[in-house]
Amino acid sequence: MKTVTGRLAGKVIIITGASRGLGRHCALGYGAEGAHVVVAARSKAPAENLPGSIGETAKLIKDAGGSALAVACDVADRSSIAAMAETVLRQFGRIDVLMTNAIFYAPGTISTMDPDDWDKQFQVNVHGVYHAIRAVLPTMLDQGSGNIITISSVAAKKPSHYGATKSAVESMTNAFAAEQVENNIAVNSMRPVAGIETPGWLNARPAKARQARAHRLSPPDSYVEAAVLLAMQDAGTSTGQHFTDADILKRFGEQGSFERFAEMNAPVWSEESRGLEKSGG
Repeated sequence: MKTVTGRLAGKVIIITGASRGLGRHCALGYGAEGAHVVVAARSKAPAENLPGSIGETAKLIKDAGGSALAVACDVADRSSIAAMAETVLRQFGRIDVLMTNAIFYAPGTISTMDPDDWDKQFQVNVHGVYHAIRAVLPTMLDQGSGNIITISSVAAKKPSHYGATKSAVESMTNAFAAEQVENNIAVNSMRPVAGIETPGWLNARPAKARQARAHRLSPPDSYVEAAVLLAMQDAGTSTGQHFTDADILKRFGEQGSFERFAEMNAPVWSEESRGLEKSGG
C-alpha cells in the first residue's frame, strides 16, 4: 500500500467549483499535500469561453501522484449537493474539509442586471454554500471534527450585486462558526488580497479592463498555500474569521513565508495586505 505523506495526508476534502480557476489550483495543492480530493462542479466538459472540467482536474491530481474523485454537482440544486455528499461518504467514509468555491458572477450593475441573474447569483453563491454546509455537517458532527472554508471576496466590502452575495456568505460563516465551535468544527472564510488571473476573472471583464488591471494580478501560489494552511486548522485554532491569503500566511505560515510570497506577487499584494493590517481589517 502506498504511504501517503503531506500536511493534509489522508484528509478527505471536497471543493465545489473545482473544474477550473482557483478551485482547480486549490484542488491540485490539496492533492500535492496528500489529501483525497473530491473535485465537485457542474462541468463534466469545458464550457463555452471557460476551459476545464472535473475530469481534467481529477486527472491532473492523479497524474501528479495524488488521490482524486470527480463528482458532478450543481450547487444550485439541493438534491445534487446531497447526492454528492452521499457519494463521498460511500467512497471514503468521512469528510474532513469542505471548501465552497463555486460561484456565479452576473453581468451588469444591480440596477441594470437581469432579475433572473440576481436570483441565480444568490442560488449559487449563497444558497449553494448553505446547502453544501448542511450536507456535510451531520458527518462532521458524527466524527467530532471538521473544517469548513467559505470563499469571500473584496467585493463583500464594496457596493455591488456580487458583493451582496459575499456579504451574506461572511454573515453565514459567522453564524455557523458560533453554533459549531463547541463541536470542534471550524468555519472560516478566505479571499485573495488582490486579483488572480483565472478563466472566470478574464471572462467576466472586457479586454480594456483586463489590460488596465494586468499589473495588479498575482499568481495563485500564495492563495493555494493559504488554502492548505487553513485546511489544517480546527475550531481550537481558528473559527469565525475572515482571512485574506496574506492574513493566513502571517498567522499560520512558517517564518519568512509571507516575505517569500510577497516577492512573487504583484506589488499591490503586499501593499494592500499592509494597509489591511494597519486598518485592523
